[in-house]
Amino acid sequence: MKITREADYALRIVAMLAADNTRMDAKAIAEKNHIPYRFALKILNKLVSSGILKSFRGSSGGYLLAKSPKDITLRDIVELIDGKIAINKCLEDPTACENSGVCKVQRKLYSVQCAITGELEKITFDDVLKEKL
Repeated sequence: MKITREADYALRIVAMLAADNTRMDAKAIAEKNHIPYRFALKILNKLVSSGILKSFRGSSGGYLLAKSPKDITLRDIVELIDGKIAINKCLEDPTACENSGVCKVQRKLYSVQCAITGELEKITFDDVLKEKL
């Protein structure tokens, strides 16, 4: 499984806003995270639409977290941007596989997928803020 660049940028944006805990405009967010401005706007719109961020208009406008960092998981962001986590096609769509339900490989891959999603679910942005470098 590989998350997209968009999901990676979204994770960084949320982490930065959680750490700074201050309103920041899209241009500053893009520059601070080395993200192309238009791409940052696209990501910010998704984060606002999902209720993770709040946006404010005007000269003192910008973006803030709409939720506490302890209430936002890495899984929330990855799935918002990339969709449901599936490490192969038959776990994403069981009807795509003729052996679905009887395949031993699928069962093992399912346990790997559960481990990945479980770990992403356990890590909140509060945990990210506490991470020592």
